[in-house]
Amino acid sequence: SEIDFFENQKFSELLQRAKGDPATLLSLVKDAGLAGAISYTVVELTFFAIALPIGYFAWHASTGEWLKPLLLLQADGIEEKARLLGLILSYIVLLKTLFPFRLGSTLLLMPFTKRTLDKLLLPSLGARAQSATRRTLKDNLLQLARKSSAGINEFEGADQARFDEIVSELQAVNPTKDPARSFLFSGEWECAWTSEAELNFAVSNGLLGLPHVRTFQRIDMRAGTLENVVEFDGGFLKVGSTIAPDESNGSRFNFAFDRCRVQWRLIELPLPPIGKGW
Repeated sequence: SEIDFFENQKFSELLQRAKGDPATLLSLVKDAGLAGAISYTVVELTFFAIALPIGYFAWHASTGEWLKPLLLLQADGIEEKARLLGLILSYIVLLKTLFPFRLGSTLLLMPFTKRTLDKLLLPSLGARAQSATRRTLKDNLLQLARKSSAGINEFEGADQARFDEIVSELQAVNPTKDPARSFLFSGEWECAWTSEAELNFAVSNGLLGLPHVRTFQRIDMRAGTLENVVEFDGGFLKVGSTIAPDESNGSRFNFAFDRCRVQWRLIELPLPPIGKGW
């Protein structure tokens, strides 16, 4: 774009174009969009904030008279108002001769304004777009999970490939660096899908006649604990373990089961915990 002339300091080339078409300089401001509008507004406000007081005090210094702009709001004093209005308009005409200076200042300010807007707006817009992408991917993933009854049924057709693809895409747009080491990892997480055959058997068949209610995990990274809970209507299966972030991979954690309990109605029994992994 033409604003690149200023960003790359190609002033001589720009001046040559301006000689051939003076409207080029003004069109630069319009073509710059928001950066041009902000730059022009800043320059104009700054210019008049300086020029008007200078004119006011310069008139007093040369004539000993203080101008009274409030006369324009009064009902009488037509002659004084006409004289004051004439002086103001004359000064405005004089200031118009400095428009090339204001335009040049606007053009010089535009690259800085554009870079500032890019720093402020682009990351925000990019974050919003990425957030929308994550929401869409999560919705699609959960839809596939429901379609397979949370992992009880195998995926049909291309669903498995699409499932794996979404998981990879979500990893790529994850805003949390090293998620397994983040405090955000702690919490209670509902199980929407799993490939664990034992867990899926308990979910689909219940616990000795007790129907399945929900499956979730409680993770406390600070305490180093993880508990898997399978709730039944009148019972539960709880398997606890240690948990620690993997030293070489911030997206992975290591666990080792260290406790297990099962309850069926009023009967609660401990079971031997078996297993470890990542």
